[in-house]
Amino acid sequence: MITKSVDRQAAGQPGSRFDFGGIAETYDRWYEPRKGRACAALEKRAVEKMLPRPAPGLRLLDVGCGTGHWSAFFGVRGFKVTGVDIAPEMVAVARKRRIADAAFRLADAHSLPFADGQFDVTAAITTLECVRDAEAVVQEMVRCTRRPGGYMMLGVLNALAALNAERKAAGAPPYAAARLFSPEEVKALLAPYGEPRVAVAAFVPRIATALSLAPLTDFAGRFLRSRRGAFIVGMVAL
Repeated sequence: MITKSVDRQAAGQPGSRFDFGGIAETYDRWYEPRKGRACAALEKRAVEKMLPRPAPGLRLLDVGCGTGHWSAFFGVRGFKVTGVDIAPEMVAVARKRRIADAAFRLADAHSLPFADGQFDVTAAITTLECVRDAEAVVQEMVRCTRRPGGYMMLGVLNALAALNAERKAAGAPPYAAARLFSPEEVKALLAPYGEPRVAVAAFVPRIATALSLAPLTDFAGRFLRSRRGAFIVGMVAL
């Protein structure tokens, strides 16, 4: 059980590029429109392709868990999930979801409150975009991952995707403050720790009337090895 004093300390650490507290209750509305649902489905498919096969009791750390959206995804796939986030409002929303085999606590990803090698898998999905020092967060994730035999996974928004570039240029929060990544940058983050596996996904049609074709356009983009899908997933075995 996390104490209130630790909660206050973590909340006061300036580790985020954007204060998500004010949008915690409405954050999941992003997944409600057809385009949001289509993107989320393709992102999850890409992540699932890279996830190690879960075994009973495997521990997964969800760094930057937010409202628990991805924690629920990992839990359904059999992982025992610990989610951490720097925004107390986000943690509160995640706890309200009452996700089975998941616990949530307040923490700054730059200084994770866990022992070395405590988790079998560490994951940060659309988290690195809004931290102050992505490289430091990755180092902390590696520290907390079991070695040998553990895995570290990153999921980020692609700087080469027109959709993400337009959102950032428009200045809409939290995109305006976000650091977007290219596939090469994701490889560079992972390479010091092993042989990276990196895939680009979420090739979503720009026209709303064509969203039903999203699985087909995603397959075509991946088959052609385009670098411009909206989402990048990378993993390294430690």
